[in-house]
Amino acid sequence: MSEIATPDDARSARAELIRYDIRRDRAGWTVYDVRSGAIAVIDEVLQVGLDMDEADAVADALSTDLPPASLAGAFHRFAWFQAPARP
Repeated sequence: MSEIATPDDARSARAELIRYDIRRDRAGWTVYDVRSGAIAVIDEVLQVGLDMDEADAVADALSTDLPPASLAGAFHRFAWFQAPARP
């Protein structure tokens, strides 16, 4: 007898493959943790309102477990668009 896949199964399988992904927001794109749904934070800056290419690059880098220090300053041209994270 075969099992029927549920949407939760699909989300779980996706979380195993990709840790961070992007989604559209009001001002651009947000990088978020697929497992928890939390917005990614780099150097106390929420990764929201990004250009799609920039958000995709951040998500890819975070998903491949690059150290956060390697991302610092990499996207300085969009620094004005990023808000500090709230505690």
